[in-house]
Amino acid sequence: MKKILFLAPQPFFEARGTPINEKLLVTALSELGYEVDMLTYPHGDDVQIPNVTIKRIPRIPGVGKAPIGPSKEKIIYDAVMFFYAFRMMFSKRYNVIHAVEESVFIAWVLNKVFGVSYVFDMDSHMSDQLKYGGFAKSGALLHYFKAMELLSMRRSGVVITVCQYLTDIAEKIVDKSQVVQIEDIPPPLSPPPDGVTKESLRRECKIPDASPVVLYTGNFEKYQGVELIMDSAPVIVESEPSVRFLIVGGSPKDVARYRGVAESKGLAENFVFTGSKPIELMPVFMEMADILLSPRLDGTNTPLKVYTYLASGKAIVATDLPTHTQVLTKDLAILTKPEKMEYADGVLLLLKDQALRNQLGKKGRALVEQKYNFNVFKVKLALAYRKV
Repeated sequence: MKKILFLAPQPFFEARGTPINEKLLVTALSELGYEVDMLTYPHGDDVQIPNVTIKRIPRIPGVGKAPIGPSKEKIIYDAVMFFYAFRMMFSKRYNVIHAVEESVFIAWVLNKVFGVSYVFDMDSHMSDQLKYGGFAKSGALLHYFKAMELLSMRRSGVVITVCQYLTDIAEKIVDKSQVVQIEDIPPPLSPPPDGVTKESLRRECKIPDASPVVLYTGNFEKYQGVELIMDSAPVIVESEPSVRFLIVGGSPKDVARYRGVAESKGLAENFVFTGSKPIELMPVFMEMADILLSPRLDGTNTPLKVYTYLASGKAIVATDLPTHTQVLTKDLAILTKPEKMEYADGVLLLLKDQALRNQLGKKGRALVEQKYNFNVFKVKLALAYRKV
């Protein structure tokens, strides 16, 4: 059985984009006949996957959990991860290194020292993240990072991308035959706990039976566009006073902040904030909803939630930006400019037209069943590994 060192520079497992994709990847690799050692951060939930061993770097005194995106915590954990990866390479003979995001820099060094080929799993354009996230807007650090990103991509055995935007970038740097695009897919989920239904969640959230539900799921990072929901809500409520905005996700601090925003707008009754919820409850929340929201403002890669939203069979209102339009079209969702009036109009259009909601939801689910499923995902991953 061939052995893979899988570098996952995030808390694992967590119910969010990259860790979900990493779980799908190692599960697929296991089913393809590989033995996987996953090296990851100290935080996260333990999961059991056949032929996959999760190895964590130690907790660092005084260093908390790494947040989403570039951070000082990630720099520290990645440095520790480098030394642990080196030690693992000495103790076991690996056939391939699978490097997610910035761990490709570790893989590049290991390739130089041990001669083992690596897969560059390009979940995002990292230098863009540094620049637009404000972590390194200019100067020597950004220049050095771009150079390292370029070198590590050229040295890789294969580059895996998650969307066309990243594929276009990769194909400017390496040969097209060296790039494999593997889009995210809705993750397989455990069934919800006994007794949890859309009716029970509605009661728990104190949402009246007659109130339409508009759902957002995800974190509250600025690029996600939760502010756009808050800004457009007064226009929507003025036309549809009974509507309920169900916001699932966010830290306690984020929830407290946005609950205050809703109160300041006189919309406390129209907003329900649940905080973070287990991933197995997400399909039940979506089943309960009439409309799903993806108001993202920045970024270029397609968010995982787009695929889970489509799989739910519910209508989507999304911003008309490349982060969405690489997958979503006007036949699959309502696409609007990232402006409060347009976004409000998109939500109101669907609230008033159930036939259109049903039509969009049906087309979205059909697309996922045909194109974005685990079998397709696994076939593409097998192709990538044949190249390396």
